[in-house]
Amino acid sequence: MRFLKKLGNFIISKKFIFNFILFGLVWILIIWGSTSYFNSYTNHGDAVEVPNLLNNNVNDVSQLIGEKPLKYEVLDSIYNPDLVEGTVIYQNPMPTDSSGLKVKSDRVIQIRVSKRSRLVYVPVVVSKSNRFAEAVLMSKGLRTKVRYVPSNEDQGSVIAQKFEGKNIMTGQQVPINSVIELTVGKRTVGKMIGIPDLSGLTINEAEQRFVGSSSLRLYSVCSGCETKSDSLNARVIRQTPVASDSSKIPEGSTITIFASPNADTQ
Repeated sequence: MRFLKKLGNFIISKKFIFNFILFGLVWILIIWGSTSYFNSYTNHGDAVEVPNLLNNNVNDVSQLIGEKPLKYEVLDSIYNPDLVEGTVIYQNPMPTDSSGLKVKSDRVIQIRVSKRSRLVYVPVVVSKSNRFAEAVLMSKGLRTKVRYVPSNEDQGSVIAQKFEGKNIMTGQQVPINSVIELTVGKRTVGKMIGIPDLSGLTINEAEQRFVGSSSLRLYSVCSGCETKSDSLNARVIRQTPVASDSSKIPEGSTITIFASPNADTQ
Protein backbone atom coordinates (compact mmCIF):
# COMPACT_ATOMS: atom_id res chain seq x y z
CA MET A 1 0.00 0.00 0.00
CA ARG A 2 2.85 2.39 0.82
CA PHE A 3 4.33 1.75 -2.66
CA LEU A 4 1.08 2.57 -4.40
CA LYS A 5 0.69 5.70 -2.25
CA LYS A 6 4.19 6.88 -3.14
CA LEU A 7 3.56 6.14 -6.84
CA GLY A 8 0.33 8.13 -6.76
CA ASN A 9 2.05 11.08 -5.08
CA PHE A 10 4.86 10.97 -7.73
CA ILE A 11 2.41 10.90 -10.65
CA ILE A 12 0.56 14.00 -9.44
CA SER A 13 3.76 15.82 -8.61
CA LYS A 14 4.75 18.92 -10.60
CA LYS A 15 8.08 17.33 -11.60
CA PHE A 16 6.42 14.31 -13.23
CA ILE A 17 3.76 16.40 -14.97
CA PHE A 18 6.44 18.78 -16.34
CA ASN A 19 8.62 15.91 -17.65
CA PHE A 20 5.61 14.14 -19.16
CA ILE A 21 4.48 17.27 -21.01
CA LEU A 22 8.06 17.96 -22.18
CA PHE A 23 8.46 14.37 -23.45
CA GLY A 24 5.14 14.62 -25.28
CA LEU A 25 6.16 17.88 -27.00
CA VAL A 26 9.51 16.43 -28.07
CA TRP A 27 7.78 13.32 -29.46
CA ILE A 28 5.26 15.45 -31.38
CA LEU A 29 8.09 17.57 -32.84
CA ILE A 30 9.97 14.44 -33.95
CA ILE A 31 6.90 13.00 -35.69
CA TRP A 32 6.02 16.33 -37.34
CA GLY A 33 9.59 16.89 -38.52
CA SER A 34 9.95 13.38 -39.92
CA THR A 35 6.61 13.59 -41.72
CA SER A 36 7.46 16.97 -43.23
CA TYR A 37 10.89 15.77 -44.39
CA PHE A 38 9.62 12.62 -46.05
CA ASN A 39 6.69 14.42 -47.66
CA SER A 40 9.12 16.95 -49.10
CA TYR A 41 11.65 14.30 -50.19
CA THR A 42 9.09 12.05 -51.90
CA ASN A 43 6.84 14.87 -53.17
CA HIS A 44 3.97 13.28 -51.26
CA GLY A 45 0.65 14.63 -52.47
CA ASP A 46 2.28 16.11 -55.59
CA ALA A 47 0.46 14.94 -58.74
CA VAL A 48 1.29 16.06 -62.28
CA GLU A 49 -0.70 15.07 -65.35
CA VAL A 50 1.27 13.28 -68.07
CA PRO A 51 0.78 14.87 -71.52
CA ASN A 52 0.04 12.76 -74.59
CA LEU A 53 3.24 12.66 -76.69
CA LEU A 54 2.22 9.79 -78.96
CA ASN A 55 2.11 10.46 -82.74
CA ASN A 56 3.82 13.81 -82.24
CA ASN A 57 7.28 14.70 -83.51
CA VAL A 58 10.15 14.51 -81.03
CA ASN A 59 10.98 18.15 -81.82
CA ASP A 60 7.60 19.18 -80.36
CA VAL A 61 7.91 17.23 -77.09
CA SER A 62 9.36 20.14 -75.08
CA GLN A 63 6.50 22.36 -76.19
CA LEU A 64 3.91 19.69 -75.30
CA ILE A 65 5.37 19.30 -71.80
CA GLY A 66 5.31 23.07 -71.43
CA GLU A 67 5.65 24.36 -67.86
CA LYS A 68 4.97 20.99 -66.27
CA PRO A 69 7.81 19.87 -63.94
CA LEU A 70 8.58 16.85 -66.15
CA LYS A 71 11.56 15.65 -68.18
CA TYR A 72 11.91 13.25 -71.12
CA GLU A 73 14.53 11.00 -72.67
CA VAL A 74 14.68 9.18 -76.00
CA LEU A 75 15.39 5.49 -75.43
CA ASP A 76 16.04 4.54 -79.06
CA SER A 77 14.80 4.81 -82.64
CA ILE A 78 12.78 2.09 -84.38
CA TYR A 79 12.72 1.66 -88.15
CA ASN A 80 9.31 2.38 -89.67
CA PRO A 81 9.27 3.72 -93.24
CA ASP A 82 5.53 4.46 -93.02
CA LEU A 83 5.95 7.20 -90.39
CA VAL A 84 7.55 10.62 -90.51
CA GLU A 85 11.09 10.61 -89.11
CA GLY A 86 11.06 11.30 -85.35
CA THR A 87 7.41 10.38 -84.65
CA VAL A 88 6.85 9.31 -81.01
CA ILE A 89 5.55 5.73 -81.09
CA TYR A 90 5.95 4.80 -77.41
CA GLN A 91 5.94 6.59 -74.08
CA ASN A 92 6.22 5.51 -70.44
CA PRO A 93 4.34 6.44 -68.31
CA MET A 94 1.28 6.55 -70.53
CA PRO A 95 -0.73 9.80 -70.92
CA THR A 96 -3.08 10.73 -68.09
CA ASP A 97 -6.01 11.16 -70.49
CA SER A 98 -5.86 7.45 -71.42
CA SER A 99 -4.44 5.84 -68.25
CA GLY A 100 -5.88 8.10 -65.57
CA LEU A 101 -2.50 8.09 -63.80
CA LYS A 102 -0.55 11.08 -62.53
CA VAL A 103 3.11 11.30 -61.60
CA LYS A 104 5.33 13.26 -59.25
CA SER A 105 7.41 16.28 -60.19
CA ASP A 106 10.67 15.73 -62.09
CA ARG A 107 9.47 12.36 -63.42
CA VAL A 108 11.29 11.34 -66.61
CA ILE A 109 9.04 10.31 -69.51
CA GLN A 110 10.75 7.67 -71.66
CA ILE A 111 9.93 7.71 -75.38
CA ARG A 112 10.80 5.80 -78.54
CA VAL A 113 10.72 7.48 -81.94
CA SER A 114 10.52 6.29 -85.53
CA LYS A 115 13.21 6.48 -88.19
CA ARG A 116 12.91 5.97 -91.92
CA SER A 117 16.39 4.59 -92.50
CA ARG A 118 18.61 1.89 -91.05
CA LEU A 119 21.86 0.20 -91.98
CA VAL A 120 21.84 -3.23 -93.61
CA TYR A 121 24.68 -5.58 -94.52
CA VAL A 122 25.41 -5.85 -98.24
CA PRO A 123 25.75 -9.48 -99.38
CA VAL A 124 28.72 -10.17 -101.63
CA VAL A 125 27.34 -11.24 -105.02
CA VAL A 126 30.48 -11.13 -107.17
CA SER A 127 30.62 -14.19 -109.47
CA LYS A 128 26.90 -14.78 -108.97
CA SER A 129 24.44 -14.56 -111.84
CA ASN A 130 22.89 -11.17 -112.45
CA ARG A 131 19.35 -12.40 -111.77
CA PHE A 132 20.35 -14.13 -108.51
CA ALA A 133 22.35 -11.10 -107.35
CA GLU A 134 19.45 -8.71 -107.91
CA ALA A 135 17.06 -11.03 -106.03
CA VAL A 136 19.42 -11.32 -103.03
CA LEU A 137 20.02 -7.57 -102.83
CA MET A 138 16.30 -6.83 -103.16
CA SER A 139 15.55 -9.18 -100.25
CA LYS A 140 17.80 -6.98 -98.09
CA GLY A 141 15.89 -3.83 -99.01
CA LEU A 142 18.46 -2.64 -101.56
CA ARG A 143 18.01 -1.49 -105.16
CA THR A 144 20.30 -2.26 -108.08
CA LYS A 145 21.69 -0.50 -111.11
CA VAL A 146 23.27 -2.76 -113.73
CA ARG A 147 26.10 -1.80 -116.08
CA TYR A 148 27.12 -4.29 -118.75
CA VAL A 149 30.71 -4.62 -119.94
CA PRO A 150 32.14 -6.86 -122.68
CA SER A 151 33.28 -10.21 -121.31
CA ASN A 152 33.95 -13.60 -122.82
CA GLU A 153 34.58 -15.17 -119.41
CA ASP A 154 31.86 -13.86 -117.07
CA GLN A 155 28.81 -13.91 -119.29
CA GLY A 156 25.80 -12.86 -117.25
CA SER A 157 27.78 -12.91 -113.99
CA VAL A 158 28.53 -10.05 -111.62
CA ILE A 159 32.09 -8.86 -112.08
CA ALA A 160 32.01 -6.07 -109.47
CA GLN A 161 29.59 -4.43 -107.04
CA LYS A 162 29.93 -0.84 -105.89
CA PHE A 163 28.24 1.70 -103.65
CA GLU A 164 28.65 5.37 -104.55
CA GLY A 165 31.46 4.46 -106.93
CA LYS A 166 33.52 2.44 -104.44
CA ASN A 167 33.93 -1.34 -104.29
CA ILE A 168 31.90 -2.96 -101.52
CA MET A 169 33.92 -4.70 -98.83
CA THR A 170 32.87 -7.84 -96.97
CA GLY A 171 30.71 -6.92 -93.97
CA GLN A 172 30.01 -3.40 -95.23
CA GLN A 173 26.75 -1.72 -94.20
CA VAL A 174 24.78 0.86 -96.18
CA PRO A 175 21.45 2.63 -95.60
CA ILE A 176 18.43 0.56 -96.56
CA ASN A 177 16.97 1.37 -100.00
CA SER A 178 20.44 2.34 -101.30
CA VAL A 179 21.41 1.66 -104.92
CA ILE A 180 24.08 -1.00 -105.47
CA GLU A 181 25.86 -0.72 -108.81
CA LEU A 182 26.44 -4.10 -110.44
CA THR A 183 28.94 -4.61 -113.26
CA VAL A 184 27.84 -7.61 -115.31
CA GLY A 185 29.76 -9.37 -118.06
CA LYS A 186 28.17 -9.59 -121.52
CA ARG A 187 29.31 -11.67 -124.48
CA THR A 188 30.99 -9.75 -127.30
CA VAL A 189 31.03 -10.68 -130.94
CA GLY A 190 34.08 -10.66 -133.18
CA LYS A 191 36.02 -7.55 -132.09
CA MET A 192 39.68 -8.26 -131.30
CA ILE A 193 41.86 -6.03 -129.10
CA GLY A 194 45.64 -5.69 -129.10
CA ILE A 195 47.40 -6.88 -125.94
CA PRO A 196 49.28 -4.08 -124.10
CA ASP A 197 52.79 -4.80 -122.81
CA LEU A 198 52.73 -4.28 -119.04
CA SER A 199 56.21 -5.65 -118.23
CA GLY A 200 58.22 -3.57 -115.75
CA LEU A 201 55.25 -1.45 -114.61
CA THR A 202 54.09 -1.24 -111.02
CA ILE A 203 50.66 -2.69 -110.27
CA ASN A 204 49.23 0.83 -109.94
CA GLU A 205 50.75 1.90 -113.28
CA ALA A 206 49.30 -1.18 -114.95
CA GLU A 207 45.85 -0.48 -113.50
CA GLN A 208 45.99 3.09 -114.80
CA ARG A 209 46.30 1.70 -118.34
CA PHE A 210 42.79 0.24 -117.94
CA VAL A 211 41.06 3.20 -116.31
CA GLY A 212 38.07 4.29 -118.38
CA SER A 213 38.28 1.25 -120.65
CA SER A 214 35.80 -1.61 -120.67
CA SER A 215 37.46 -3.48 -123.54
CA LEU A 216 39.86 -5.47 -121.36
CA ARG A 217 40.10 -6.25 -117.66
CA LEU A 218 43.13 -6.65 -115.42
CA TYR A 219 43.77 -9.19 -112.67
CA SER A 220 46.95 -8.85 -110.59
CA VAL A 221 48.85 -11.47 -108.58
CA CYS A 222 51.69 -10.61 -106.18
CA SER A 223 52.59 -13.67 -104.12
CA GLY A 224 55.63 -11.98 -102.54
CA CYS A 225 53.76 -8.88 -101.35
CA GLU A 226 53.42 -8.92 -97.56
CA THR A 227 53.08 -5.20 -96.80
CA LYS A 228 51.43 -2.20 -98.41
CA SER A 229 54.90 -0.96 -99.37
CA ASP A 230 55.57 -4.25 -101.17
CA SER A 231 52.39 -3.85 -103.20
CA LEU A 232 53.26 -0.26 -104.12
CA ASN A 233 56.79 -1.15 -105.23
CA ALA A 234 56.09 -4.51 -106.90
CA ARG A 235 56.61 -4.58 -110.67
CA VAL A 236 55.21 -6.83 -113.35
CA ILE A 237 57.57 -9.69 -114.20
CA ARG A 238 55.25 -11.55 -116.58
CA GLN A 239 51.74 -11.49 -117.96
CA THR A 240 49.27 -13.74 -119.69
CA PRO A 241 48.37 -13.56 -122.49
CA VAL A 242 51.84 -12.43 -123.56
CA ALA A 243 52.08 -9.15 -125.51
CA SER A 244 53.52 -9.07 -129.00
CA ASP A 245 53.12 -6.96 -132.12
CA SER A 246 50.52 -9.25 -133.63
CA SER A 247 48.86 -10.63 -130.49
CA LYS A 248 45.15 -9.87 -130.09
CA ILE A 249 42.43 -11.18 -127.78
CA PRO A 250 38.61 -10.87 -127.83
CA GLU A 251 37.09 -7.74 -126.33
CA GLY A 252 36.15 -8.32 -122.68
CA SER A 253 39.00 -10.71 -121.93
CA THR A 254 41.14 -10.58 -118.80
CA ILE A 255 44.90 -9.99 -118.70
CA THR A 256 46.59 -11.52 -115.66
CA ILE A 257 49.82 -9.94 -114.42
CA PHE A 258 52.33 -11.47 -112.00
CA ALA A 259 54.30 -8.94 -109.94
CA SER A 260 57.19 -9.14 -107.52
CA PRO A 261 58.54 -6.58 -105.01
CA ASN A 262 62.06 -7.82 -105.79
CA ALA A 263 61.85 -7.38 -109.56
CA ASP A 264 64.86 -5.89 -111.35
CA THR A 265 63.81 -2.43 -112.52
CA GLN A 266 66.83 -1.82 -114.62
